[in-house]
Amino acid sequence: MTHKTYRFAIALWTGAIVLVMGLYLANPLKVPSLDPRLRLLGFSVFRVPSQSMVPTMPLNTIFVVSAWPYAWHAPRIGDIAVFRYPPDPSVVYVKRVIASEGQTVAMVGCLAVVDGKKLVEPYIAPVQHPDSDYCNADGVVVPKNQYFVLGDARENSADSRLWGFVPAGNMVGQAIGY
Repeated sequence: MTHKTYRFAIALWTGAIVLVMGLYLANPLKVPSLDPRLRLLGFSVFRVPSQSMVPTMPLNTIFVVSAWPYAWHAPRIGDIAVFRYPPDPSVVYVKRVIASEGQTVAMVGCLAVVDGKKLVEPYIAPVQHPDSDYCNADGVVVPKNQYFVLGDARENSADSRLWGFVPAGNMVGQAIGY
């Protein structure tokens, strides 16, 4: 390798490193994650660590999360979203988006009622105790720039019923490929 070729290769690699670091720091997809795969490519791989999304996503399901959908539009009702857990943002959760800002959410027999209408939820696990306090709750209004999320295994999920709403800034991406 000649001296000139060597200098060119060094300059090329330096430029590539500076470009990648600049993109990582700029975070063009506005992902609330330090994961370089999400910040640079918009994709990452996750594993479901609990049974809260059964039957849709059984325990230990490996799936892809894409930051791209939420770069173009807000999470939609029915999306399976990956987000930073509000009480401890170092933890990442996966749940289904049930309602967004301004909507009223109630629970009747572990079925979500949004703005007075029962959601059609063929994806939820069978409910064993529909009369329990955990499966029934009066309506709450989702605050601005926040979401109400639930697990598909309604009787086996720590979700918005327990710890509240998910701020829009905590949304990492949408689950795909599960």
